[in-house]
Amino acid sequence: MAKAKTPWQKVAAKFALTPSRLAAELQRHRSKICRALRDEHGLINGRDQLLLLQAAKRCGVTLAPSDMTPEEEDA
Repeated sequence: MAKAKTPWQKVAAKFALTPSRLAAELQRHRSKICRALRDEHGLINGRDQLLLLQAAKRCGVTLAPSDMTPEEEDA
């Protein structure tokens, strides 16, 4: 079974931007985005959720609440 995508990976896939370009869009440092994408859990904090929602609106990307939360693990 394939490993579930983390919230950061799901959101980055929707934007379809490189980590550098996504960082610029969010006005965050590139290394922060790269670390978040590689992180095992990839949880998105509140400030970044707000920045992502604002960027999604500017870029015409549709984000759902489920995109920013971890997928449920199978028991």
